[in-house]
Amino acid sequence: MDLKEIFDEVSSQMKSDFIKAQKSLNHSGLKGDANEETVKKFLRQYLPKTLDITTGTLVDSEGNQSKQLDIIISDSAKTPIFFQSGETRVIPIECAYAVIEVKAYLDKAELEKSYKNMQSSKALEKKAYFEQKGAIVNTHNLYGKEWTHWPIQHFVFAFDSPGLSSVLHNLNAYQDTCEIHKRIDAMCILEKGVILNYWPDGMFSALPVSGSKTVASTTSKPLLLFYTLISVILNQAIMKPFNLMPYIREMKF
Repeated sequence: MDLKEIFDEVSSQMKSDFIKAQKSLNHSGLKGDANEETVKKFLRQYLPKTLDITTGTLVDSEGNQSKQLDIIISDSAKTPIFFQSGETRVIPIECAYAVIEVKAYLDKAELEKSYKNMQSSKALEKKAYFEQKGAIVNTHNLYGKEWTHWPIQHFVFAFDSPGLSSVLHNLNAYQDTCEIHKRIDAMCILEKGVILNYWPDGMFSALPVSGSKTVASTTSKPLLLFYTLISVILNQAIMKPFNLMPYIREMKF
């Protein structure tokens, strides 16, 4: 089995589906829905079945909520659904592992929208858990430090864009001074390449760490590289036991 050939075929099919949507649909919202469905189909097929792939809004126990998010990757077994209409859901931030924004063309204006959506999801607080007790406490080593909960990641998937150097320049202008874990982590641009993180030790990763640089890779296989990068991260995803009580503490029965 040649994984490169498989992903070349998947990439070609995604491009074909995107072109069909652009030609067949007149309404921008319908085109956007079709593009999101193309990416969701890929993720559902190739990511572990322990991960749920949906669209919607994230909320926290303080009553804050994110903007509407194209793709939310959450725990498929433990995520309560607070509201659902079709495939659109409202779910607690504690159960979400990552968000992916889907763009047809990632120009500066669309990048700004993605950045604001990232801010809205990463500003939410993950604290409605049952505390871990005992000698062994599970932690996650992400963004160069230990976490007792899974910090949410934010990725962007675009079908096309201006030159990668231009996208990278615009991205750095937004988030060079941001905290490491409050950034857009990585991007896949199907027609151009991947924007990722180059660590001080010479490794490439979907996530930044202290001292890492955001760089552009003009790889001929962007989908395979992006899938590899996010899989390394998401295959580690584990959720602490969710505690509903902080969400309903003000409720009268």
